[in-house]
Amino acid sequence: MSSTKLLLENNNGVFLYKKDFGQESNWRSDDCYKFIYSLKGTIDYQTNRSQLTLNNQHFLLFNPLDEHKQLAIDDRKFLIELNPSFLNEVSQALYPVHNDIQFALGTQKNAQISNWVRFVLDFAQLEKDDTKSIEIFLEHSFTQLALMLLKSAVGTHTQDINVNIYKTIDPQIYKTILALKEDYKHSWTLNEMAKVANLSKFQFAHYFKDTLGISPYSWLQTYRVVRSQEMLKKTNKTVLKIAMDCGFSSVTVYNQLFKRLYGITPGAFRENVNK
Repeated sequence: MSSTKLLLENNNGVFLYKKDFGQESNWRSDDCYKFIYSLKGTIDYQTNRSQLTLNNQHFLLFNPLDEHKQLAIDDRKFLIELNPSFLNEVSQALYPVHNDIQFALGTQKNAQISNWVRFVLDFAQLEKDDTKSIEIFLEHSFTQLALMLLKSAVGTHTQDINVNIYKTIDPQIYKTILALKEDYKHSWTLNEMAKVANLSKFQFAHYFKDTLGISPYSWLQTYRVVRSQEMLKKTNKTVLKIAMDCGFSSVTVYNQLFKRLYGITPGAFRENVNK
């Protein structure tokens, strides 16, 4: 792209492409969902729960009013702000939820979303001077992004982690993830995971993180949290029982991970969804 900044907006959200950022070290919180995608290089963010690094083609989601600050950026980023009422209207059409969606805090990588980002950036750059085309483009693009995020990004609405895209583009990863999902309560070792993928443990760890944006163990722990959410919503099991049933080594580990992802404890989550 030749331009250093491209800003487009409508009632559903704001589309921003920008390069050559300086540091943005002030804390901020916004009244929108923020989708941040690293186009090249790394981006470092600080939140009140953790520090996160986005590598090439990784993305991050902030919920409305999540406090955060950008610490550093190597090159360029792509950002979309989604109107909360718009995203939650889309979510209501897909899932029987009664609360606003809260996405889990963490870096992710998804081939379908990466392809979408490349397409919309190319189109927006070519058509930026055609007002009518841009209006139609934004309306469809924001809806597409909302659907993809609701389907692929972990959040309070998530009942499963959708990995179907890897069935055709990366059967090796797909096979491994299926094994983890089918036996998520097991205390998996890296060697056991690598054996399923038919790789050495070092090759596997690097390959998995490069493909999905997080380590194999972090992915498994996140999946365990996803499985626990349905139990919190639909059963009367204690938090301790749920932690053990989902394969966590202790209720302390479960509570800490849940709070890092959502900013609240499993018990508070249960209270919120059952209001």
